Amino acid sequence: MDFIKAIESGETENIEFKSSFNQETIEAIGAFANKHGGTIFIGLKSRTKVMGIEIAEETIQKWLNEIKSKTEPIQIPDIDVLEYKGKKIAAISVKESPLKPVSVQGRFFIRNKNSNHTMSPASISDCLLQTQNSSWDYILDATSSIDDISLKKVEESIERINHRGYHIPSSPIEFLKKSRLIRDGKLTFAAEMLFVKDWHINTSVQMGFFQSPTIIKDRDESHGDLVNQVEQLFNFTKKHINCAVVVSGKPENELIWEYPLDAIREIILNMVVHRDYRSPSESNIKIFDDHIEFFNPGKLLEGMTISDLQHGHYLSTLRNKAIANHFYMLGEIEKYGSGITRIINLLHEAKLPSPQIEEISGGFRITIFTAPKVADKAADKVAIKVADKESLTNAENLILKFVKTKSGCSVKDIMQKTNFSNSYVRKVLTALSQKELIEHRGSKKTGGYFSREQN
Repeated sequence: MDFIKAIESGETENIEFKSSFNQETIEAIGAFANKHGGTIFIGLKSRTKVMGIEIAEETIQKWLNEIKSKTEPIQIPDIDVLEYKGKKIAAISVKESPLKPVSVQGRFFIRNKNSNHTMSPASISDCLLQTQNSSWDYILDATSSIDDISLKKVEESIERINHRGYHIPSSPIEFLKKSRLIRDGKLTFAAEMLFVKDWHINTSVQMGFFQSPTIIKDRDESHGDLVNQVEQLFNFTKKHINCAVVVSGKPENELIWEYPLDAIREIILNMVVHRDYRSPSESNIKIFDDHIEFFNPGKLLEGMTISDLQHGHYLSTLRNKAIANHFYMLGEIEKYGSGITRIINLLHEAKLPSPQIEEISGGFRITIFTAPKVADKAADKVAIKVADKESLTNAENLILKFVKTKSGCSVKDIMQKTNFSNSYVRKVLTALSQKELIEHRGSKKTGGYFSREQN
């Protein structure tokens, strides 16, 4: 490794600087060992602030002994002494541990971007399972039996899979065994949730069509097998979104949906496949006049950020390998890890805003928004809209009400009140200004928004 070049690149996901060797250094070793490895430079405060260190003959051995005594499984990194800008520093090179997670005196750390974080109990469990090339849904439920699932549903999946060109056993039991979904007569959690006869406590999803944040016009819930749940969630969502009928003179009129249906289905598939089924929280879908919220229990896996998802800079890490593999065989998933990128592209193709992606309440929420209602001026098309274009959307009503109660409020104030993104708040404010319901007073930096009724 070119240590000088590494130092000049600054702190990264696999480079860290420490002024001296201490407890935090050993925690960083554990964090690197639990991720992809890295190098810790001792004697540097930053790439420009070189503190240097004094290294006696027994210093390196003393460090190694302390690292060995405080890590489990024991870590023995390589330590090199070098000179940088006229001062001695040390480079501790840590390899990714083949056995994870690595603990430091009973605590677990992981590297995320350029900092170290304490691992949650769920992350520790996932890390252990990943080391075994497994996941939670492959674990056997000791209280289960084959009578808890529908073999007819297994047969239906086999038929769908073989229709795609596979040649798998037609016997449900043989298929379950070869897929590692049953072992020693016991069902895995994946088998239970994929093929449960009636309902499963872990699969509950709440769905609602909202007239306002507090008024529900229609609701439903799903708590059956995951394969059929996808269709149930998709159909409920489709039922409550608008559709334009375009009369073009062709034998069949063209239907243009308010949201691209492929994007909605992809989001629902992501919910079902990537949900943390160990969480006591439930998934939910909330449909409003101008946006849809999809919430799933379970935060992003360690090392992944919202920005990574939005820009496609991530490698797929599966929380539920057995469930994901089954939907892949069914043809529902085209490629592991491409879901969010596909959703964003589909929305952009439909000229809709990018989705709002956020971690909230111990889970993950993705919100998609409608486009501003604009009349179609094409001479050869007549659009019949289900929605009333003249009425205010829920977002417009919500923000207008807030502006009336908090005169002079800023975009930041509105974002904190509504949880909407900066770009979406500005879009709604522009719409309200064009309708002459609000106005901005004062300078761009210190001014605020006022209701025109408050003149």
